[in-house]
Amino acid sequence: MAKSKATKRKRAQRKDPYWDAIAEVWPHILTAYNDFKDKKPVIGFELPRKVIYAFPAADYINDLTDRTKEKTREIHRQAAAAGKFLVFVRDTKKKVLRSYVFPVAEQP
Repeated sequence: MAKSKATKRKRAQRKDPYWDAIAEVWPHILTAYNDFKDKKPVIGFELPRKVIYAFPAADYINDLTDRTKEKTREIHRQAAAAGKFLVFVRDTKKKVLRSYVFPVAEQP
């Protein structure tokens, strides 16, 4: 029997080292998004400092590596069309950049 999407998602969330950090500051991430939602921003969340930024999508995406620009543009376009937004977690200590797509109303 196939696992439901919700079950797979919960399992992935438990394995994700950044999920709890996002959940801890979720109200602030939503505030940053809502302050600029008419511009369809990308939200950056920097760890370990726990600083949240709202960036114009084009500016943020253009600063990514050539390898990830086009894929990220497409993900952002699809997310915005579906009423969702991108959150990038940048862990400066571990040198990790990870992206997430969230519906505006969802809480991790």
